[in-house]
Amino acid sequence: MIELAFGESPAGALKLAKSMKRGERLSGTIAVFGGTKKERREAKKPRNWSGITMEGCSKDVEALTLALDIGDIAEMDTDIIKRKMLLDGLFADFPGASDELWKTNMNALMRIQEARTTLEPVRMWICSDDPAEVCGLYYTCRLMSDSQTPLSVVRIPAQIEKDNSITRYHSTREVPAEDFGAFTEYEESISDLQRRVYANNWGYLTHENAPLRTIINGRVISVPVDFYDFALRSNIPEGEFRVAQLIGRTLNQIPGVIDSWLFLRVQAMIQSGELIEISAVSDDHPYSGVVKRSCEKDIF
Repeated sequence: MIELAFGESPAGALKLAKSMKRGERLSGTIAVFGGTKKERREAKKPRNWSGITMEGCSKDVEALTLALDIGDIAEMDTDIIKRKMLLDGLFADFPGASDELWKTNMNALMRIQEARTTLEPVRMWICSDDPAEVCGLYYTCRLMSDSQTPLSVVRIPAQIEKDNSITRYHSTREVPAEDFGAFTEYEESISDLQRRVYANNWGYLTHENAPLRTIINGRVISVPVDFYDFALRSNIPEGEFRVAQLIGRTLNQIPGVIDSWLFLRVQAMIQSGELIEISAVSDDHPYSGVVKRSCEKDIF
């Protein structure tokens, strides 16, 4: 079975989940963000894998990171190189990132094409609030529209109640590696009718070919290029601030958008004079620049 994730982060977590067995010893931690010093120390201690054992191995996992919620998709069926150009723009400030993504994408697409004839099942992982992931589902169904290859999808629930708390998920990027095994219970087979419907949905989106796509009331909707600008504006602090601060605030407020797209919109605001650049970015991170709101423009 091919495990298809629509991003490098969930694919990496899935690979780890597929390589571990319940109770197997971990030598350390995957990542630790926030928390107290004591909590961080505890997280770094060796422990046993608590996730459910998944069938298969890490080689089952493929990452398809095409950012299909962004940019021109009219010729995706015939000229996929245009997508490479878009990724080059999105990740222009991260040297080598676009090239590495493209190699991974080509491997994933080649394996999907092979599955058309080998009939190896494809299981896709999405969150219904993430437009890039839903577009990935539609696009894959379009690729497999005339194939008998079994397709299925795991839709991560929007929220999970566990241990007296509620966890919300807006993207598979937010799912811890140890939780993927448990979410296989939400797997649904994609019927021939659903495959055609999803493929047609992709056709409608390519016909509209909007600069941006988002989720509104559970549906993928074509929207203008500045759709998320209102959220950026509402999160602009007083005085001077780092671009990373603005992007972080906005990401916490708006699901289904990636940081690199918000950065491009901040750059557009600088170019239009809506924001003023105070200091340039440092070499180590493109979001480290300092800007402030222009007093001369009425942005509302």
